[in-house]
Amino acid sequence: MADNGVWVESVEAALLSEIRMSSARMMKVAYLPYPVKNRDEERCVPRSQPVNTLQDDEVSGPNAIVYVTKISTRTPGEEIKKLLKKDPGREEILRNYDFYTILLSTSIRMDDPSTTRFINATVEIVFPPGIKILDYSPKERGVVTEIIESGGTGISISQTLDFSASSSQTTKVQSDNPENRFDVRVGPEAKITGTYSKKSGYTLEIPPRELLEYQVMLKNEHEVYGEVYPPMPQQDIESTGKENLAVFSFIIQTPRNSLPEIHVHIEGRVKGNLWGVILLKGSVVLTKSGNVS
Repeated sequence: MADNGVWVESVEAALLSEIRMSSARMMKVAYLPYPVKNRDEERCVPRSQPVNTLQDDEVSGPNAIVYVTKISTRTPGEEIKKLLKKDPGREEILRNYDFYTILLSTSIRMDDPSTTRFINATVEIVFPPGIKILDYSPKERGVVTEIIESGGTGISISQTLDFSASSSQTTKVQSDNPENRFDVRVGPEAKITGTYSKKSGYTLEIPPRELLEYQVMLKNEHEVYGEVYPPMPQQDIESTGKENLAVFSFIIQTPRNSLPEIHVHIEGRVKGNLWGVILLKGSVVLTKSGNVS
């Protein structure tokens, strides 16, 4: 546990199709125009280049990488009392369980964005049996749309899991205390900064124009299902093609002194000018952090 009371864990996993890498390379070589510097070179270049003309480190194919970061903090007691207000066993629950607010940041990066674009995905987030989801967000369509349209510089998630746009000034105020900062991995070498305040909750320096649209639905007390898709073009806001981020939030009830393992299953569709619509699948496991004092 960090001194600021925030646990952070990041993992990455491949989202894979049934197209083999070698097949994707052959298709790319066969059907994409071969770059030439001038007309003299163009006359010397055959129509179909052999596969070994590609650089060894060049990525081809419709696959993707998903980066998932789990950010956890203890939920303030007053928020738990509000959530359990109508539960007849509230006092016993408060004595025997711990409560955490968890954010899951997901970033989907296409392996070959020059030939493939993201269409949509479904995300299943599964906590182990015995864990109870007391609240989650965003539940409604349009919540993320409003943030995207706001023109803010980041997003805020309150202690009650309300999503809103944040400004650079808001982020600066919370960042004045370095113990409140943490990093969220969103790419191979890319990170965004987050801050946490016991009073106001989380702020993430995610440019709203990089957010995907999404919502979450409860399947049972320890599992949710989310739909993720690019933002619908608005009259004054156009899709940039760089949208790849989604943030899910939960308040959970767990056995004493432990943080749960979380399984994230993603099934997405992508479309390429070489391979049409392709299904990608992958899973991420965020492990237990051990006993928590």
